Amino acid sequence: MQLFEAVPEDLFSVLASPNRALYAEALEVLYETYRDHLKIPEQLYYSILRNRMERQLADATFDGEDIDEEELRDISGKARFLIRKLCSRGWFEKERGKTERSFEEYLIVPGYSSRLLELLHQLREDAPQRGYSYVFSTYSALKVAREGDSAYEKMLALYSAYDNTMALIKALKSVYHNIKGFFRMQMEMQDVNDVLAAHFDDFGQRVMEAYIRPLKIRDSVPKYRVPIRQMLGQWLEDDTVLEAMAQAAFQDRRGDTLEACRGDLLEKLYWIQEQYERMESDYLAEIDRQVRRYTRATTQKLEALSNLDRNLGGNLRLLLDGLAAGKGPSDMGFALYCQESLTEKSLWKRKRVPVRPRTHPVEMEEEHVSDEAKAQAAELLQSAYSREAVESYILARMDGATDCTSDDLPLRDDREYVLSLLAALHGSDRDSAYEVERLEGQFAKNGYTLPQLRFVRKE
Repeated sequence: MQLFEAVPEDLFSVLASPNRALYAEALEVLYETYRDHLKIPEQLYYSILRNRMERQLADATFDGEDIDEEELRDISGKARFLIRKLCSRGWFEKERGKTERSFEEYLIVPGYSSRLLELLHQLREDAPQRGYSYVFSTYSALKVAREGDSAYEKMLALYSAYDNTMALIKALKSVYHNIKGFFRMQMEMQDVNDVLAAHFDDFGQRVMEAYIRPLKIRDSVPKYRVPIRQMLGQWLEDDTVLEAMAQAAFQDRRGDTLEACRGDLLEKLYWIQEQYERMESDYLAEIDRQVRRYTRATTQKLEALSNLDRNLGGNLRLLLDGLAAGKGPSDMGFALYCQESLTEKSLWKRKRVPVRPRTHPVEMEEEHVSDEAKAQAAELLQSAYSREAVESYILARMDGATDCTSDDLPLRDDREYVLSLLAALHGSDRDSAYEVERLEGQFAKNGYTLPQLRFVRKE
């Protein structure tokens, strides 16, 4: 579909007219009214428009516009003209009330118009956007769906993960390309305070705090990348789950046929896995490289501005700026002397880095651990993780019962985790007080993972 098959041909003409600032403000008022009200009476929009733009409407002349003389006389007429012009260009439509006695007209905002109004509002808004929930949202949706038994929930989680990944890629591309704008702003600045404010306030809040830092700490791609790919891989390997998800997608009318739904699910599964596989190298690494370039350029800019009046480069810059402005040497406060010959080393000389001499390697002496310290360490290890401690730990979990499973182990710290591992090893010994049976699956609690085990007390 072509663009002007989806939107009216004259839709953007108001933003290209000499009075485009007025129309842009009227569209912003339309967006806020549409955002705050379900039904928009024309009189409500007129009242808000007249109050918000009273000074602008009073100064507007509407040169080149097809405005009537009656409308041009006062603010009310100009506001009515703005409403009529926006309606004729397709930004909204009008409909009358549904009751027979209702003569009030309501504004109807089409779908294309609401999306464009949202875009224009975002371009005007100065608040930094936040983009650090996409990765965690993807991980949470997949984890909840995996732990449940509903194929419909798994299907919804997959589509949600796909949408979040698309939004994350879009945000990363936006960050990468917007860093160029900070380079351009920096080139035009000539004051140290402006450069510092742009770096720590604008760049720091809009890029570092909004995207870079969250992607490395709170919404970390390296942290959640592996679990996300593992959960998606489990669904790819399970034909039963895929069939159930395809059936749920077909019932939800996400495809014309069952095979089309299955193919769409597989395509999204593989695409999300691929994106998280290469996200660090293709996106995060490139953004980090751009950030380093910008930080290095900012440092050099600050150094140049700070030393502008105290080094040869600063004096040369003042000289060239003064000569370009038509000033003479006496106007700039110093005298110029004739230079008969000029070489590449006359004004600047590269600093030579001293060569470090080669020396013999220094031998390091290994610290000697006494036998007494070794004996103390062995004694501590044997007392904390002895066979008696392991059996006492398992029998305490049984609490008088004949058996217990991995679900009964609290695993509150590293010591209990090590004791559970040793219990699985000691269970095969002949003189052990219990036996160990291996069950299907794994057990996870408090960040620790164990195979599913059953500990049975011996008679």
